[in-house]
Amino acid sequence: MPRFIPYNYQQDTMVVINFDDQILPGTFEYALHYLIEHKVDLSEFHAA
Repeated sequence: MPRFIPYNYQQDTMVVINFDDQILPGTFEYALHYLIEHKVDLSEFHAA
């Protein structure tokens, strides 16, 4: 099982912009992010 560090979208220490402030609902980027996070089966990437 891979040991990924959970990503915090509220962080702004390493990056000047805040992800949640940049990706607005109704945009292509928001839809793409939603699909990848909630609908796409990523289990292949988590296989040992």
